[in-house]
Amino acid sequence: MEKIQELPDYAVRESVSSIVHIRKFLTLSIGIIVVVVGSGIAVFTSIDELATLVPFEMEQSLSRPYASTLPGVSSNTGMISTYMQALSNKLMAVQDLPAGMQVTVHYVDSNEVSAFSTVGGHIFISRGILEKLPHENALMMLLAHEIAHIKYRHPLKGLGKGVVASLMLSMLFGTSYSDTVDKVFHDAGLLTVLKFSQQQEIVADEEGMRIYYRYYRHRNGIADLYRMVESNQLQASTDLTYSFAQSDMSQRMKNIKQHFVKKMLNKQHAVIPFPPSIKAKLHPENP
Repeated sequence: MEKIQELPDYAVRESVSSIVHIRKFLTLSIGIIVVVVGSGIAVFTSIDELATLVPFEMEQSLSRPYASTLPGVSSNTGMISTYMQALSNKLMAVQDLPAGMQVTVHYVDSNEVSAFSTVGGHIFISRGILEKLPHENALMMLLAHEIAHIKYRHPLKGLGKGVVASLMLSMLFGTSYSDTVDKVFHDAGLLTVLKFSQQQEIVADEEGMRIYYRYYRHRNGIADLYRMVESNQLQASTDLTYSFAQSDMSQRMKNIKQHFVKKMLNKQHAVIPFPPSIKAKLHPENP
């Protein structure tokens, strides 16, 4: 019988040592993969909370090239744009916005009955909706609602988790914005991808009313805006997304009546009409 050759002790030790090192390497590699994947899942599922950590300046820099892409947007030096910006500034003066957050209001010369906020602190108000608003107070409530969306970073969250995650990675690792983020901004022009949830609309309703009440110290005029919205349904005929109409208005009206308006002082206060110069611009047929 042939005798089995035994390995020297040092060869056995080296073989065992190699196996141990391989096992340690595999264990460590698997552990790293689990941690990375787990962290990625955790980040992705909590992206709404992380979106608030993206500096507002980053939003502004990304949105700047596309802020004027909407057809019909008038220059901010126009009378109506200047007027609405002044009203917005009054509301922001009594609102606790994060440091560095700014809001720019754009007038859109369009028949569409529309109003929406988007990335970078931009608010777009169309002639169509301004013509239907009964007074300045209703416009103030509309602006307060859109400012609330911006305050809570709803437009950024509306871009999608992938875009927000890419921005977070860019910020954490000091890299330039990814092609994915730039492509979304370029293709969408900031306008077609923003859809706010029912809950986000309710949050903007309640925060908007708080801003309104803090400024006027009464609630008169708030319901007039929502009655107009409810009666017109704000059915946009284009592919653009108009955030104010993207939810169940009946549910929002119920929430407004039950949970917030009743907490405001019910004293009667006169609402403020539009300035004659603005009214003449909006309704030239009725000088």
